[in-house]
Amino acid sequence: MGSASTRNVIGRRERWSYAAGDLGFNFIWQSTEFYLLFFYVRHLGLSPPVASAVFLAGGLVEWIADPLIGVIADRASRHIPLRYWVAVGGPIAAALLAATFSMPPLAGGSTIALVLITYCLLRIAYSVGNIPYGALTARISPLRGDQLALSSVRMQGAATGGLIAASVYVALAGSGAEGEGFGHGALLLAILSVPAFLLAAFGVRERVRPGADAGRPPLSSPTGDAPSARIAFARLLRASPQLRRLLATILVSGTTITVLDKSLLFTFEEFGVARMGVYLALFPPLALLVSAPIWAALGARLGRSPVLVAAVILQTGAIAAALLSSTLYPVLIATAVAIVAGEGASVMLWSLAPEAVSECEALDANGRGYAVQVYALVNLARKSAQVLAPQAIAITLMIPHASVRWATAAIAATAVLVVLAYAPTKR
Repeated sequence: MGSASTRNVIGRRERWSYAAGDLGFNFIWQSTEFYLLFFYVRHLGLSPPVASAVFLAGGLVEWIADPLIGVIADRASRHIPLRYWVAVGGPIAAALLAATFSMPPLAGGSTIALVLITYCLLRIAYSVGNIPYGALTARISPLRGDQLALSSVRMQGAATGGLIAASVYVALAGSGAEGEGFGHGALLLAILSVPAFLLAAFGVRERVRPGADAGRPPLSSPTGDAPSARIAFARLLRASPQLRRLLATILVSGTTITVLDKSLLFTFEEFGVARMGVYLALFPPLALLVSAPIWAALGARLGRSPVLVAAVILQTGAIAAALLSSTLYPVLIATAVAIVAGEGASVMLWSLAPEAVSECEALDANGRGYAVQVYALVNLARKSAQVLAPQAIAITLMIPHASVRWATAAIAATAVLVVLAYAPTKR
């Protein structure tokens, strides 16, 4: 690997070029995170179990595709820079986003089949661009200061993308019941995302290069077939305690954040103000945009792991307060606090990922690269949370007089227990 100097090596222009990638990816993520389940249930007329099954199927496809992407991208990284994957996967995912929200209600199984195929293709294309994009944090610079700065500015790019996406849907989707508005919004966001992906792909440099494959056996298999990919990831998990802790924390914390996000429209529909849920979807990206530098500063000063634990505890307390409240405005305030705390947890988790990369690569005597494989596992954990969340929401929607806030509180309590017992230990 390249040697590290004592000073940061990346400038402001390169940091913001990197952030442009998450601007584009969050046009897609925000659309699927906040609006797609609601679109499936309320506009296409899918039942909650069927809609949640579509998310589950997409997750199963990613469990096959993501390891392959990670292994292939790492093995090809000496010849194909990671940023090229962003230039290809990002625009394809954008086109599929527009297709996902453009379909009209159809009769019988035609809707389900079309929804399932389009959503699975969207998840694969997203992974092709987003997994190598995340791994660039460990390849642009070897310095922890640079990596924390990249994680922070990346979160700000994500926040800006989420804020723009939410604003587009507020303007075009009306009360949240008009499917045509969602379709127009997704098309506009798909168009806007393409230049962002190209800026991220061609505005950064990959300074850290893995060593040549020689000598001792690698931690992961060099072949690109599915069984070898699974063996590769099992070896990584056995070798790196930091990686195991990081993935467990991302799974439970990410599920809490995702349930909170996906349930916003349903939560305020319970109070008869579904439109407020559409407007409140503006708040998570705005909170991230404002609070990411603050959370990053706290992590640098107090340690990332302690700040992560504090953020998860704060989020769980706020979710419990929302559950115990029976009137609108206390629920609104508690939900806002929970969202801010969740953004802090996200910043800390993403800033800890390069530590897992360093640990895996330090264990390989030949200096082979593991950045994309580690980020593939990180993305699988985060996407698994995106798969689990609709299942929890669907269960509460099927129970008479149940509130989706119950699902959020139960998962948040689990997250606190896991984080207290098994949080990443690196400061």
